[in-house]
Amino acid sequence: MRTFIGGVVIGAGLVGCKKVEPAPADLDGLLHWFWQLQADGTDEQLADGIRSLDEVIGADLTELVDGSLTDLSADEIALVGRTDATASAAAGVYMVNAFDCGREQLERILTYSEQDELYDGIYDSYTRSFDGDRDAFLDGTSQTLAWDVTYGATILGTSYIAELRSGVRRVPELDEEQSPFGAALVTAAWLTGPATFESDSKAMNQDYQVEIYYARSPGEILHAYGLWRQADFGSGFTSNDEGVQRLLLNSLADWDDTTVELCAEGRP
Repeated sequence: MRTFIGGVVIGAGLVGCKKVEPAPADLDGLLHWFWQLQADGTDEQLADGIRSLDEVIGADLTELVDGSLTDLSADEIALVGRTDATASAAAGVYMVNAFDCGREQLERILTYSEQDELYDGIYDSYTRSFDGDRDAFLDGTSQTLAWDVTYGATILGTSYIAELRSGVRRVPELDEEQSPFGAALVTAAWLTGPATFESDSKAMNQDYQVEIYYARSPGEILHAYGLWRQADFGSGFTSNDEGVQRLLLNSLADWDDTTVELCAEGRP
């Protein structure tokens, strides 16, 4: 039986029963790979993936890059219990960015329960419930922390309520060869079911996110973000629309900009 972050039990007979291959050598493959293994892959496997990710990105990353991803498979969304949805209906995008922050400060930001206090104007409402000990994660006693979120937001003039399952895993420093960047963080989040909109003509049925953070140099975080979403905001604005995808990618970049400000201020 497979388990995901925080002990969420999911089905056997999926990707976990196949032989685990070395990390892919392309960004699209790596983001799929991290989605599949972020919970129950070994530390050595995830460390291998982080090294591969750095090789794919290259040493000369000077500005944010983004683009599209191939679809998730039915097996990949079943890993988080979504057997009620069509995986190929969720359009995938990615962002790779570097920003100034220390890993320990970033851990405090990512695990802070009142995210709406940190990222002003993003949420109409936000409630996070931990099923682990945040202090134990921050002091290194635990390497994982999971939580459930209920949040409200407004997008393209339409308000909705959504429920997410999310969590973070610290990939510890193994040795100089396996972990040239030190400890790293891998996070995942997903809608547990369709969001609830004010209007029956709008919908967000699927949302899956995976993020990787590691220190490329002291005080500089490399952030790789993969997201697959199925949404219909009416008037032809869906998650397959390039304009909607650009709005989403721009919002991810703005999120990183705010994170830089929080790091500089020492918040929270």
